[in-house]
Amino acid sequence: MCFRFDNLRIPRENLLNSVADVSRDGQYLSAIKDPDQRFAAFLAPLTSGRVTITASSMNTTKIGLATAIRYSLSRRAFSIRPNEPEVLLLDYPSHQRRLLPLLAKTYALSFASNYLKMIYVKRTPESIKTVHVVSSALKAVLTWHCMRTLQECREACGGQGLKTENHVGHLKGEYDVQLTFEGDNNVLMRQISKALLAEFLAAKKRNKPIRGLGLEHLNKPAPVIPTHLASSTLRTTQFQTDIFCLRERDLLHRFVTEVSQHQAQGESKEHIFTVTYQTAEDLGRAFSDRLILQTYLDVEATVPKGPLKSVLGLMRSMYATIVLEEDASFLRYGYLSTDNAAVVRKEVLKLCSELRPHALSLVSSFGIPNAFLAPIAFNWIDANAWSSV
Repeated sequence: MCFRFDNLRIPRENLLNSVADVSRDGQYLSAIKDPDQRFAAFLAPLTSGRVTITASSMNTTKIGLATAIRYSLSRRAFSIRPNEPEVLLLDYPSHQRRLLPLLAKTYALSFASNYLKMIYVKRTPESIKTVHVVSSALKAVLTWHCMRTLQECREACGGQGLKTENHVGHLKGEYDVQLTFEGDNNVLMRQISKALLAEFLAAKKRNKPIRGLGLEHLNKPAPVIPTHLASSTLRTTQFQTDIFCLRERDLLHRFVTEVSQHQAQGESKEHIFTVTYQTAEDLGRAFSDRLILQTYLDVEATVPKGPLKSVLGLMRSMYATIVLEEDASFLRYGYLSTDNAAVVRKEVLKLCSELRPHALSLVSSFGIPNAFLAPIAFNWIDANAWSSV
């Protein structure tokens, strides 16, 4: 069913006028005089949608991962030596490399999603800006991650991943639209950068240290990254925090410089933000990754020493190293040398082998009811037997 309106007049008393109104003589009125602030006020209701989308993306991601990893723990393929049992899929290093970094990243993003829900529920007029920026960042990163994870899980399950009863392929088709609900993700990255630029310039104008959005690290000297990285260094919280903060601060300074150069040439604000999109998007991702790492560290700090904290440490190191490996900006802007990038790549493989024994426990801790999991998540042979058809 669809509705078509032709020259329909909406009575003034039925206008949605929380931000602006129209007087009886046709004048457009608003208490918010600044056009940018007024536009932001109009878009504020989108925040609740972004919070909901981030939460749903985590639920969907976890179902896909739990299905693919549990399947890989019962599905065997090929023997390495004659007269030996076929090897479980997850015992192949290549299969670990496909799924376990995504598992670690899902944990990191899940902690970030919980943080967003908390600050949204406890929001105040003073914190609205932070909620808006954080929700923009996490909506983009988490929905991108969800789609990528579902695709990898679908492929990791082979043809089984296409069957509707196994959910993964079906969820991928259903979830795709979320990437453009409540804002195109690439545009959201640029929106974040504009907010960071405004905070930086405002602090500079006041001649005071920058506060808010986790940017306090800009008030400290720039961190120095070791020339030669070792496995022990890569796994420290100090190194991980330093390189994520270095990337964010450098890209913010680059963005400020680019915008200032265009302004000096008399170009319009609209044109400036159009031509500086590449740096803006890199900065948006840098902010998001640093935020996610910080929320992970905050959660990890609440856990007492023991086996759980050790596993969380492995997962954090996996999250940090996989971001270092996959995001080209670390090489593009020189935060990592090519030699250190090779060390990072080897470290991912080491972490995969160390996380392998914990894979089932980690997906089981998602707490997904069995009814939401695919038949192949339990016993793929029984699921494909004639008796179950």
